[in-house]
Amino acid sequence: MNIREANIMDINKIMDLEDQIFKIHYKARPDWIEKNPRNYEYKKQFIEENNGKIFIAEEDNKIIGLCIFNIRVIKDHQMFFDMVNIEIENICVDEKYRKKGIGKKLLEKVKIYAKENNIKNIELSVWEFNENALKFYKNMGMETRIRRMEYKV
Repeated sequence: MNIREANIMDINKIMDLEDQIFKIHYKARPDWIEKNPRNYEYKKQFIEENNGKIFIAEEDNKIIGLCIFNIRVIKDHQMFFDMVNIEIENICVDEKYRKKGIGKKLLEKVKIYAKENNIKNIELSVWEFNENALKFYKNMGMETRIRRMEYKV
């Protein structure tokens, strides 16, 4: 297995893989998740600009996992110190390849990137219904810093 940074030629394969995750989220929260949020231009811009990265795991020239993250700069905030964070948008492993350490290797790659770029914090949001993801992130050493709650009107 190889982990590398995605390029423009990977976009359609990336969106195919993300479809698996969107289906899980759509099934659990159709009031929030669009049924098919494919957006080629968004992914193209994401790859071409330097405000985020996509790392992909591939095996035999097939993308089997990905981690999409943004570089978020906090500067001159009224309450927080100036800092640069990584905010993970999505980690996805093809359902046929789950439980084989691929997600762990992707997150480790993000940690290495953070260290090399003097970024001190990696954060993400995870849906409460997604028990597998919650367990994975806790096993990877992540801790809850903030809880986002809702009241449906």
